[in-house]
Amino acid sequence: MRTRQGSRTRGDTPRRDHHDWASETYVDEWVRRQQAEDPSRAARFQLICDLFPFPNDATVTILDVGAGYGPASTFILDRYPHATCVAQDGSAPMLDRARHLVTKYGARLQLHRSDLFGAKWLPAHLGPFDAAVSSSCLHNLRDFTRIRQIYREIRKRLKPGGVFLNADLINAPTVGLRQRYDGVTAARRHREGAAAEELAALVRHGRRSPASPAREPFPATLDQHLAALKASGFKDVDCFWKELRRAVFGGYA
Repeated sequence: MRTRQGSRTRGDTPRRDHHDWASETYVDEWVRRQQAEDPSRAARFQLICDLFPFPNDATVTILDVGAGYGPASTFILDRYPHATCVAQDGSAPMLDRARHLVTKYGARLQLHRSDLFGAKWLPAHLGPFDAAVSSSCLHNLRDFTRIRQIYREIRKRLKPGGVFLNADLINAPTVGLRQRYDGVTAARRHREGAAAEELAALVRHGRRSPASPAREPFPATLDQHLAALKASGFKDVDCFWKELRRAVFGGYA
């Protein structure tokens, strides 16, 4: 689900990710929090599978961009017994946590480490793909110019009729909705009894603090993502699910 943001190299874009994906301790904590949300993400993963343009018994290859510890790939492989997933991620500690899945799925799960800021993050020998997915990854790039480039790169590697589906975090389209979303999120945390813990985590991991200027935390709005997908050559582009700042959107090749 991540791309490692490290030092800048020739041709790279400056890194702005606040996550420390190279840290074993940080990744352990991050995975623990995410796994607690896996049941709530199952409905979104199922929607992604429902939108695939092939039957459950198809022999297909699917790219999982920013696969992390493998929740999306696992969900897909369990429902498509003849599918192969290429699980890409930039974090070695994260892929180490997905490595045990290879024992279960064998050659059906291929782990590939690469930096999404690198020009050759998707080598030519991988693909072409029947579908590509991403879950809670691309917003971590903090660079919408690079995200647009990745959309184009994915589009070029999809088979005709393939699909790219992205479950990610987006900005509110207006200041009024941004404030509304913040209020709803705070109320939910309060009801769940997690307000203090969640707030401490946000501050600790470099996200917004109560004293920070109000601004949107992610690279783009939903409309900007949809426009970028269309400009990259995708057809039938749409948002297929949305709740506040979370959305599932994509398009077909």
